[in-house]
Amino acid sequence: MNTMKKALFPPLLLLTIFAMAGGCTPPAVSTRTPAMEPLAKATVPEKEKGSAYYFYMQSEIHKQKKMWDKAIFFLLKAIEIDPDSVHLNQELVVLYLQNKNPSKAIETAEQMVKEHPENVVALSLLGKLKLQLKKNTQAKEIYQQIIHLDPDNRNAYIVLGSLYMEQGSIDEAFSLYTKMAQHFPDDYVAYFFLGRIHAMKNNTEYAEKAFKKSISLNPDLIEPRFELISIYQSDQEDENQTIASPRVIQIYEEILAMDPQNIRASLELPLYLYRTGQTDAAQAKLAAFGKKHRHDPGPFMLAAKEFIGNKRYKDAVIIFTGLLKGAPDNSSLHYMVGLSWDALQEINKAISHFMKIKPESEHYKKSIIHIAYLYNENEKPEKALAFLLKKHRELPNDSEIISYIATLYEDQKAYEKAIEMLDKGLLLYPENSDMLFRYGIVQDKWGNKDKCIKTMQQLIELEPENATALNYLGYTYADLGIELDLAETLIKKAMALTPDDGYITDSLGWVYYQKGDYLRAIEYLERAIELSEYDPVIAEHLGDAYQKANMPQKALEIYKKALEKAGDNKKELINKIKTVELSLHAQP
Repeated sequence: MNTMKKALFPPLLLLTIFAMAGGCTPPAVSTRTPAMEPLAKATVPEKEKGSAYYFYMQSEIHKQKKMWDKAIFFLLKAIEIDPDSVHLNQELVVLYLQNKNPSKAIETAEQMVKEHPENVVALSLLGKLKLQLKKNTQAKEIYQQIIHLDPDNRNAYIVLGSLYMEQGSIDEAFSLYTKMAQHFPDDYVAYFFLGRIHAMKNNTEYAEKAFKKSISLNPDLIEPRFELISIYQSDQEDENQTIASPRVIQIYEEILAMDPQNIRASLELPLYLYRTGQTDAAQAKLAAFGKKHRHDPGPFMLAAKEFIGNKRYKDAVIIFTGLLKGAPDNSSLHYMVGLSWDALQEINKAISHFMKIKPESEHYKKSIIHIAYLYNENEKPEKALAFLLKKHRELPNDSEIISYIATLYEDQKAYEKAIEMLDKGLLLYPENSDMLFRYGIVQDKWGNKDKCIKTMQQLIELEPENATALNYLGYTYADLGIELDLAETLIKKAMALTPDDGYITDSLGWVYYQKGDYLRAIEYLERAIELSEYDPVIAEHLGDAYQKANMPQKALEIYKKALEKAGDNKKELINKIKTVELSLHAQP
């Protein structure tokens, strides 16, 4: 049986739970809670109360002014007088956090727990800090201890349960929520998560009972209703039933009656109707939703996040095409339908929707580039170029269109036209780094190495940490066999910026090859091969280095691997293979 569907939007129930649990990034620790007050009064000795209280109030005054250093200074004075006060130490943890010093906050909290190992308030504070720092394993141990000390601590169950679920410890989570339901028989949270775990284990009967119990305890809950829908729909799929289930429709309608603005139900219900043959009813609901929100892009963007973001492309086509019936001129919807058809490799349908996007839409420029890309990727480069040139006349100063036109000319080896287009772009945007980089590459391909070097130098002067430009210039020097020390410096800087880039690693290996340091070249080229997954050019470089280092057998092996992936360079590789084979045969 299928597992339950992913939620379309963050449900109210889960938001509530994670707010209570602290979630992955717990809320800031409160500076004072009712539980802290008795501790503060109980731990300050009567004869010293005045002095500690004075420094504490001075700390509070400076805290209100956000003078964190002074607030910490006075609070530390108070703690000197009353070092055992859990409350004062809690306040100190909070101040350290507000002063952006989490290490001191953790240190203080850990010291508190060391001195008061059974103080639940101190443990809870440390647990929240561990969660904030993503130290979930340590947090889990702390919350286990809290429940051991205080079995009726509801919040600890919620936090620990969420940690178990996050880490995939389903059996431990089930045991915990079962215990929670026993301690808090009227708490809907425990039953909700018990339902989820049963559903994950395909125990649908028990899952259904748990979700219904959760709803009976809190009738306003929506999320358990969606979980029930998932169960009933999965049952239908398992039984190959294509007729709409009245109970599924009833629950959707319940949700919409409770929350008429619920986008998830508003879209999933017509999708369900469509799948079960009630296409007219589905289209009517979608058209009504599209018409209602035709001037409000928010719901459409949320829908895109779910259906396109989660690769539900077939569903996305149904949903967004239906919404267009109610908002036929909505550019956002056309863009989303276009993206969905593109993902389904229905290129002509995708382009037809991109073409309908209006110039005033935020998606207009993206649609232009996307159309050109689709033409080009589907072996229609002339059509892509003609389309972009037409749009260039409409938007003559658009840098993306200029760059793409230049790239298309470059792909066609029409380097002069590419340079003309980039010249035009750089007059408008002289510091456009992407355009400058493209300019240098085209100059290189056109055989103007000197101009390429000057362009890359200009780009590096503009962006000293542009790793791609640093590498390109360094490799150009290395390939020419000039300025090898400078090439090494440039490429090492690029490697420091992007250490796991196979092509930059190859460049450094090639510098050492040109310097005649073949063993060092091999060291880097072997690493580059791993990082680039046997790029044929890098493989050929490594073969050359093996040859120079008098390792012909290794050179032969790597040349053959390069040949398997080689493009236009096969003839040269074949010649190298023959040369190595002849040398091996000539050996005694």
